Amino acid sequence: MPGLDPNCPLTLIYGDSAFLIERQAASLVDAMLPAGGHEYGLSGIDLGSASLDEAATHLRTGSLIAETRVVLLKNLQELKADPQKQLAKWLADLPLDTYVIITALVSRQVAQKGNPARAALKKVIQANGQEASFITPYERELAQWVGGEAQRLGKGMDRRAAEMLVEMVGRDHGRLVSEIEKIATYVGEAPMIGVEDVSQVAVTSAEATVFQLVDAIAEGNAKVALDVLPELVPAHSPTSAAIPLLGMLARNLRLLWQAGYLARNGAPVDKRGNLAPELADLLPKEHNVVQASRSNFVAKKLAGHARNFGDQQAAESLERVLHADRTLKGQTDEYLDARLIVERLVIELCVLARASQPQGRSW
Repeated sequence: MPGLDPNCPLTLIYGDSAFLIERQAASLVDAMLPAGGHEYGLSGIDLGSASLDEAATHLRTGSLIAETRVVLLKNLQELKADPQKQLAKWLADLPLDTYVIITALVSRQVAQKGNPARAALKKVIQANGQEASFITPYERELAQWVGGEAQRLGKGMDRRAAEMLVEMVGRDHGRLVSEIEKIATYVGEAPMIGVEDVSQVAVTSAEATVFQLVDAIAEGNAKVALDVLPELVPAHSPTSAAIPLLGMLARNLRLLWQAGYLARNGAPVDKRGNLAPELADLLPKEHNVVQASRSNFVAKKLAGHARNFGDQQAAESLERVLHADRTLKGQTDEYLDARLIVERLVIELCVLARASQPQGRSW
């Protein structure tokens, strides 16, 4: 197994993605135990809910049936310093043929600093074990990450195909992997995954449908925007279904605003180059248009729509989103169905976008 030795008695797997951590832990367990050995050879303990005594029992007691015993200790981040210190003592003296895998789900910032265990436990892991971190890629790195996942399955992947998949599926790593696996099965023995394969097999996520909605809004095309809306907020939907949509709409409108501002200052996002410091300082540190537009596919879309979002239109658009959000939450005097509130918002945003279109342009 690349990176991790299944013969090592102690392994720490940590990072900011539960999916990536669990996948690696499962892969390591499979490498440690023979086929069919999970039932008698594997013990899973959640350190966030189980007592430390329960963990000790599994660590000290071998299996009467399985030759190899694997103890999976999940959620190390739930243990404070003293319990981790006690755990370290037990792990320093494991029974023969007992292997321990520890997982810890932490923030990106913590994971980037390295091993998140407390001092005593960290010392034992460094002396007797191994560790691996799995940190989710930034948005600008997703297409490259998708290509790497395809390689895990023995497939090459066209860069445009990877960008299209990210556009269709969004940033959910678990869903991206699931879609890649489906596409790899679809192409069979073919060595490459192309754009046509992605378009034939991948299922568009709600997040990606929001991108379609934003495209239509940016073009001022109310008909297309309203046609997309039922997929996101079906008729008579509860308020809880509409509020996340407003958050995603606001995020994309902010990106369009930033893209428009950069374009008007000679730095369109679809033209690669270093951003002047005075412009870079105006952007948010995270989740800004420069990061989002590292994909050529996204950059071209943002640049194409940016002309329709001047400062005034962008500000008014975000104000309309805020008003819709307050209405959904009962903070205004209007009492409307959640779907009607969102429909009205979409029409208002389309009208604002059309107001900024060059004269004579028809839709």
